Amino acid sequence: MMTTQQKRLLKAKISVALLSELGRQPTREEVERFSLAARLLYQAILGLHYERKVQKETGQLAIF
Repeated sequence: MMTTQQKRLLKAKISVALLSELGRQPTREEVERFSLAARLLYQAILGLHYERKVQKETGQLAIF
């Protein structure tokens, strides 16, 4: 779970990246949309990595 400080830092980093890419100040909706996408991608990637690690430790990985 992300703390509020981590969420604010993520939004700040996204805002700076959008400012650099778009050449204008991003709207609040744009920052919210991209921060949600970033959190979802992070969770999906980290979740898959963790699931694979647990399966590997318990010997449940499928061998093809």
